[in-house]
Amino acid sequence: MHSIAGEGSRSTGDVWEKSMEDRLFQPGPTPGAFDAVLPETLAEAERLAASIERAVQRETGRAVRNLSVEVGQDGVLLRGRCDTFYCKQLAQHAAMAVPGGDRLTNAIEVA
Repeated sequence: MHSIAGEGSRSTGDVWEKSMEDRLFQPGPTPGAFDAVLPETLAEAERLAASIERAVQRETGRAVRNLSVEVGQDGVLLRGRCDTFYCKQLAQHAAMAVPGGDRLTNAIEVA
């Protein structure tokens, strides 16, 4: 399942503000460095979310349950559940490999 995160979509515990443990380390990009990468239209955002979802499912062997990919102004948000931290890491790397997926918050839960 993928969705597009708009300005009013932060109601579920404000996942975008997760602890540093769940956030991807980003070595200080210059301001505006991601402006050309993030989609500008709803159709582009939907295509990006679908591409990332396919890449994550492929690379993890569909091991992420209830996978959700949201694309918004703040970047890409991954949600779901998996059994190992290795699977979570595979999902993150798969998403980052998709053009436009490098500004990422990985909120996949390991259970």
